[in-house]
Amino acid sequence: MVPAPPIGAQSVTRHEVPWLLALILTACSGSDSTGPTATNAVDVRDNLFSPSAVTVTREATVTWTWRGSDIHNVVFEDGQGSSTQKASGTHVRVFTGVGVFRYRCTLHSTSFTSGMVGYVQAQLPPLPPL
Repeated sequence: MVPAPPIGAQSVTRHEVPWLLALILTACSGSDSTGPTATNAVDVRDNLFSPSAVTVTREATVTWTWRGSDIHNVVFEDGQGSSTQKASGTHVRVFTGVGVFRYRCTLHSTSFTSGMVGYVQAQLPPLPPL
């Protein structure tokens, strides 16, 4: 037997459940360390990219800045906009298309899925308000 709701409590209709669930998920999402970060800057540190996943709008420029002491490179899976091997400096790429652009350091990874890897998720800008 289901207990009666307390006096003054409001019930939720089945039509309100999806909206309520979306609200709860949004409020609880917080910062997801595995999801992309909205930024245009990536640090190239000793054996890692930080953050390793970023999200930008199409036509955005992302800058990789070498902060460690080891030699690294930034090589994209699509073969475009890759850097040379270096221990300091910066590298930039403009993302003219939409999609997920995976990259890696070829000195510290053997594939685009493990080791020193990352990705940029380029998406369309939000629509202006009506």
